[in-house]
Amino acid sequence: MGDKSMSLGETIYRLRTEKNLSQGDLAERLEVSRQSVSKWENDSAVPDLAKIVKLSELFEVSLDELVKGERTPERGYNAVLQDENESSKMEVKSRYNNVQANVQTGFPGRKIAGTILFCMAFLVALLILIASGSLLGVIVALPFLICGMICFAVKKHVGLWCAWAIYLLTDIYLAFATGISRISILYVVRYMFHWTVGTIVALVLFLGLAALIVITVLCLGKVPLESLIKGKKQMLTAWIAWIGLHLVAFLFGHSAVFRYITEHMGLLWGVYALISVVLNWVRVLAFTVAAVATVRYVKSKKATDI
Repeated sequence: MGDKSMSLGETIYRLRTEKNLSQGDLAERLEVSRQSVSKWENDSAVPDLAKIVKLSELFEVSLDELVKGERTPERGYNAVLQDENESSKMEVKSRYNNVQANVQTGFPGRKIAGTILFCMAFLVALLILIASGSLLGVIVALPFLICGMICFAVKKHVGLWCAWAIYLLTDIYLAFATGISRISILYVVRYMFHWTVGTIVALVLFLGLAALIVITVLCLGKVPLESLIKGKKQMLTAWIAWIGLHLVAFLFGHSAVFRYITEHMGLLWGVYALISVVLNWVRVLAFTVAAVATVRYVKSKKATDI
């Protein structure tokens, strides 16, 4: 059979190297820190039951082979079937086939959703074109089109990125079509909570953006860092970029040249507004990246200190 005295840590190391995975690769797939994988392989810590099950599925071995270190002549699908008793063969085969199907088709669910969104974009644009004879349908169909592209291009957190895209399109449309933006919420405080339709919409936009940032930090912040030094550099760079962008936006907004443009050259107001929106959104993205980098660094540092 094999070496029955092999420890769990030695087995994890053997299976990981046979899969050509680094400790960082394995840690990312299991959503733990690289230091945790190192401790498992050194037998200074033991993964919990949920992680052991994930390891078994990732390495395509039975739990007996993983925990006891019993090496079978041929691993993978055949080994799993041989290690399990007759009553569980169908369950093992189904689980294996599902894993293989996901690998081969590349998460078909999101591609199906993307295809449906593309079809909806086409139908919306066509119906509005027929009904009104204008290209307004293209604007209305744009969120469906972009979300469909995201479904095909992104493998993880598809819903989150679609939410960001829809929010961005809504924010830009309101800013240019109605003049309403998140910054309008400041007028509520300035004028002693004088509520209007515009300020209410601005409040909803502000709360929506805050929710998106929090959800993004929670989703992406749990991914461990392979290197604390690299993670610290990324965190500091992101915060410095955010501060620098605030300085650029301040100089841009208080520039005498652009004040002259807005006061005397109405034709260029759209250019000024577009640059303002771009600067605003770059600052938002820089803040989000900095927040995610900070959470990842803090969590990885705590895991290292344990």
